[in-house]
Amino acid sequence: MKLKAIEMVGFGKWQQHKIEFSAGNQLFYGENEAGKSTIYQFIQVMLFGFPTKGKNKKDYMPKKGGLYGGYLWLEHPIYGEVKIERFKDQRKGQAKVYCNQQIGDEKLLEKIVHPLTKELAQSVYTFQQEQLNELNKLGEEELQKSLLSLGVSGSHQLLTSREEYFKKAQMLYKGKGSQPPLNQKLIAFQELQKKIDTKEKQEQSFQEVITKLSSLQKEIAQLQGSIHSDKELQHLNEKRQMNFPLYEELQQLNVDQSVGEKGSINSKDQKELQAAYQQNQFLNEELARLSYEIAVQSETSEQTELFNFYLREEETIQTLLNRRYEIDKQLSELEWMEQSFAQNQEEMAQLESKWNWSSQTPPQLFFDEQEVKQLREAEVARAVDLQDAEMNLQLLQKDLETREENLSSFEEANKEIFRKDASKKEKKVKIVWCIAAVVLVLIGLFLPKPMNFILYGVSLLPLVIGVLPVIYQPKDNYENEKKQWQEKLSQLDYLNEQLIVVKQQLTKVKVANQLAEEELQQKVQENHLGKLDRVDLWMNHRSDITQYLILINTNKELTNQLKENQKNLEEVKQLTEKFIAWLPISRKPLKERIEQIRHFSDQMEKIKFAQEYQADAYSRQTIRELKTKQHDLVEEIRPLLKKYGIVSIESVPQQLQAYQTQDKRKNRYQEIRAILGDLYEEGTTAEWLVQQKKLLTEKQSQDNVQLQEWQTQEQELLYQQQQMLQDGTLDELYQEQAMLKTEIEELALQWSGFWLAGQLLMDLLTELSEQQLPSLLKKATNYFNILTNDSYQEIQLEEGSLILVDKGQQHFTVQDLSTGTRDQLIMAIRFAFLYLQGKRIFSPVMVDDGWLHYDQQRKRHLAKLFESFGETQQIICFSSDREMVSYYQELNQRVIYLEGA
Repeated sequence: MKLKAIEMVGFGKWQQHKIEFSAGNQLFYGENEAGKSTIYQFIQVMLFGFPTKGKNKKDYMPKKGGLYGGYLWLEHPIYGEVKIERFKDQRKGQAKVYCNQQIGDEKLLEKIVHPLTKELAQSVYTFQQEQLNELNKLGEEELQKSLLSLGVSGSHQLLTSREEYFKKAQMLYKGKGSQPPLNQKLIAFQELQKKIDTKEKQEQSFQEVITKLSSLQKEIAQLQGSIHSDKELQHLNEKRQMNFPLYEELQQLNVDQSVGEKGSINSKDQKELQAAYQQNQFLNEELARLSYEIAVQSETSEQTELFNFYLREEETIQTLLNRRYEIDKQLSELEWMEQSFAQNQEEMAQLESKWNWSSQTPPQLFFDEQEVKQLREAEVARAVDLQDAEMNLQLLQKDLETREENLSSFEEANKEIFRKDASKKEKKVKIVWCIAAVVLVLIGLFLPKPMNFILYGVSLLPLVIGVLPVIYQPKDNYENEKKQWQEKLSQLDYLNEQLIVVKQQLTKVKVANQLAEEELQQKVQENHLGKLDRVDLWMNHRSDITQYLILINTNKELTNQLKENQKNLEEVKQLTEKFIAWLPISRKPLKERIEQIRHFSDQMEKIKFAQEYQADAYSRQTIRELKTKQHDLVEEIRPLLKKYGIVSIESVPQQLQAYQTQDKRKNRYQEIRAILGDLYEEGTTAEWLVQQKKLLTEKQSQDNVQLQEWQTQEQELLYQQQQMLQDGTLDELYQEQAMLKTEIEELALQWSGFWLAGQLLMDLLTELSEQQLPSLLKKATNYFNILTNDSYQEIQLEEGSLILVDKGQQHFTVQDLSTGTRDQLIMAIRFAFLYLQGKRIFSPVMVDDGWLHYDQQRKRHLAKLFESFGETQQIICFSSDREMVSYYQELNQRVIYLEGA
């Protein structure tokens, strides 16, 4: 993998700056602060991501603002040309990769550069001054091992890491040791297990409580599952009740379709029927005109003003009579809508009275079933917490009273203990005897030998008498009773502390309940719920809100339809007003008026027929032709009439309207079916839903009572278990065992990790040494000769140590070399390792100018080494040394001058 170019859009001092790399050796020259390290850090960031911020880490955010990041182009032996785009503020700093006409992400980049990592790039493919400083601090033996590690792995860190892993592992555990922490923990665990076994045998009733508690908890879980299932059924029942009006409408539509199924009418037949109807109307109008002319010409006594009025209004009369079916239907619908409106108003009044609702501010269904369920579960949880806290308080108070009584009885039975304690005198040092002993010692200082020694011996007697009361403690005969008394006091103190904690919990639960209740009442007011002010009422009477809102919307629709029907019927009534002067229909309802007009039309038609009979031959011939045409028209259209079940041509408009109404009903049927789906079973009735709701409510009530009883028993058993654990040391032993086990697992995990890592590194170093050490020494000798101008002929390995042979066949150890020659040896070994990798080199070799602090001759030789190595691999050297620039120019190697250079 070789770098082709980078473009720093914004990174440190660089902005909108692009640099192209050659495939071989190249030198980037610039003074200090010219941005050489910034270029190196940019390459690291583009390949491995932005580093985390730290106090001692340099920040490369653009000084002038703008985007933080840029682009990098590289050539890969498998993936070809790859473009990497990475910006700090885009995709959370993740890379965007363009490869083979596809776009990838950070995972694709890791796959492309694999197995190269940031650590591998810094330790193997980067040459920095810090690495030299670390090696120069090592002694002879450590330096030899590090150089071998450099040769076989490319980094001395492999050997250092292996030794650190083994050392850390032994600090944690030794096979025959007793001091390491893991050894101590294992011994302590064995002793603790013996104590636990002994204590568990003493707690015979403890297992019985555990068994009862486990069985009871299983029954509680089963009952809770049953309650949950019943709640689901209740929610389903509420949903069915809420949508039951739609279900009834669906059933009615189903009945209407099965009773009056007419199919549908196509547009072509509809147009033919409408054309035939219009032609028939035209023929009727022609017949009416001829009849009127005959009536005008006739001078018989039958020609009256009433008949003339009929002739003038015959068209209006026939229109009214043709609309008779429609008018009857509208009158029936009007009556049905008025009844429905009144019934809905009555139901609304009942709900308003029950829940204190108002149609001006109707209740709002602001919650769904899931939300109500969550609110109810939270409410029940708070109620359970309150009940638990109150029960714990009662149990603690009861236990506290019992223990106080036991303590009082114990103190009453052991009064002599406290009397003895009261009569005890405070034991102090006897000052007088001690002073006497000091005086005797002082006198002995002035006496000659052996008199002073005799006096010193005598002074011991008053000294012993002075301090004896403090040293000598008589045996306490009431030691066991005092321990029991102290234990009882400790238990009382503990119970009092628990009492305070439980009271605080109870206060906290009450405050939470109060806040929840205030929030609940606020929602009730905001949504105008009236007396529906509890969550359980929301669950059980949610359908009342839905029903009330449906009734409001239904009455609104009924009001609009009533107004429309009344308007249409009023228009028809206005048409009949002109007949009041001729017919006795003044105070009669519309239906009777239509019937009276029909009777009047029949009488006038008889008169009209008589006049036609008396008319001249031409008029009669014309009338016969018109009637013949009318008959032919009816015969021609009769198949269509029969096909669609139309009785007469005059009823075509009404029948077409009926078909349109039926299509609307079909659409409505499909719409309701889509809404309801499989919600209802066949034969579901409102009474059955009400009965099921009642049964489910009763069962839930019984189950909740049973659940509360079992939970009370559970709390008592838990309390007994807690007391059993607290009365003895079993709880403490269990806790200590769990903590000790956790510590052992953590230590064992650390030990196994360190040991395994060290063993793997050791195996790796051994295998690498055996495989490539001879080739490594041969190539390292070649590079070392270039760097030292053939001052040394060979690098040998004798008994695990590196030996250098010069032209005079003199042998030198690594420690015998000067600092500069030793640096050249390190450089030769590292480049030899990279050479042996061949095509497996995964990164360009980057050299910092800290490696270039050589004399003039050594710099020239180093430049030659870079030239030689750069023939097959890419080398990027950063330097601020002008001599190095001149050597690169002599060797015709590429030099890139940074800004200001």
